[in-house]
Parts: sequence; structure tokens; C-alpha cells
Amino acid sequence: MPKIRRFLRVSTSRRTAAIALLALTAALGLGAKCIQGTSVHVDKDGYTHITGEMVNDTDVQGVRIMLRATLSDEQGNVVATKDGPTCPPDTQPHSLIMFDIRFDNPNVPPWATYDVRPISGQALVAPLADPDIAVTRTEAIRFEGIPPIPGLPISDNDVLMAFGVRNRSGHVLEGVQGCAALYDNHGAIVAANTGELAELDEHNVPHPATFHTEAPATAFFIFKDVPKGPTQVRGWLWFGPKGAPTSAYQFFSTPMITIQTEHKAV
Repeated sequence: MPKIRRFLRVSTSRRTAAIALLALTAALGLGAKCIQGTSVHVDKDGYTHITGEMVNDTDVQGVRIMLRATLSDEQGNVVATKDGPTCPPDTQPHSLIMFDIRFDNPNVPPWATYDVRPISGQALVAPLADPDIAVTRTEAIRFEGIPPIPGLPISDNDVLMAFGVRNRSGHVLEGVQGCAALYDNHGAIVAANTGELAELDEHNVPHPATFHTEAPATAFFIFKDVPKGPTQVRGWLWFGPKGAPTSAYQFFSTPMITIQTEHKAV
């Protein structure tokens, strides 16, 4: 039986349009980018996040995309601002990516409006290389009736997302970075999970994940402390060193996955 490698990551609806003049490296052009599905939330540690999607409706491959998020008071004065990348950090033709921008300080001053817009990036004359990855299955589950077992990484308050992937490129793909978004029933992102995926060796020691070609892999994300309202999730994977501003390959993503509830007998 083939060994399945497992990857674990533990752990907002207004639509605005933006036209971003990208800093170009290989060609000059104007890229139309749309920020949509935005929402603001405060996490359990008091940090304010703006989350949402960025849609590339052009034929242009963009890389190193950076956004600026701003909170303003009723008089229009800026009370907080933060720059951050999209996830994945690149946007390929006719694609959708996500962002989760967290302001640096908790308990930001009172604000009335918010804004997110692209501020920089690069356009390429040709798309990035295709990693030739296929998504083989998808699921998102909220378990109910899980007993409080010490060390168990998931509870009734969490949502588990998993999707199978197969590397068809013929070579190992290293540095697997991932992000996943949790959507409410209005299509707004209400939580996000980003970071480098890890795999466990035979001694149960985590290492940066790699995708081999001899067997399928399964990518896992856990959303912690999720209210009952959110209904769907979506995931993205891209390849490169942790914190890299771009990738040598195109990203790939799952379709929207509806969260199912599974009851566990105690």
C-alpha cells in the first residue's frame, strides 16, 4: 500500500475595485485587479485582520504582489495601515487568490471605514512554470461529539480541511507553502490559515514538506475555534522557501468545499 505523506497546519460583504499599475520587469502594461469578499475581524489575541480575495481577470502573470490595508476614522483620518502579500504571492491569468492582513498592534483605535488595494508587483511576459499537480479529492469536516482527549489537535470548535494531491511533474517539489480560507454564507472570508506545511519523519519529527512522485499526498489545514456559521473553505498551495516573495511555479488551488458535519459517538 503506498505511503501517504501527511501535511498539517494547526492553528471577512463589500466589494471594492482597484486598478493597480504594477512595477514591471519584462513588459509594460496595466493590470486590472479586483479586491472582493473583504471582511474585518478581531482574533482572540486582539489583533485586527482584513481578509478577502484578489481576482486577476487579465491574461497577465503577476508576481510579488503586495497590498496595503488601511483603517480610517469617521473624519477620514488613517488610524492604522499595514502592507502585506497576497497568498499565494503571485497571481496567474484569470485566477483568484486570497489575503489575510493583520495589523501590527492589538486593540487598534476606533475606526469607521477600511480599504485594501494593490500597491506593487511585477508582470511577466509568460506564465510561471506549471508544477503539474492534480487535486485528487477534497473534504472539510466539523466533528461533533469529540471527547476531550489530551493531546488531540482537534475539537468540536474546529474545522478540518483536507485534500489529496498528486505530483505528476516527474521531479520532487520542495518548500510546500499553503493557505486556506474559511467563507461565510455570503461568500466573505472570515478566517484564514497560512504558512509552511510540514511532514513527520519516522521518528515523528516535523520537517518542511516535499511532494514526491511515487505516491499521492494529503494536505491538512485545521481552523481553530470556528463559529457554527461558516459554510465553505478553499485551499491554495505554492512552492518556494518559507517567506519567499514569489515562486518558480504557478500555484494550484482547490474548488470551493462545503463543510460537512460528522457526529462522533462518545
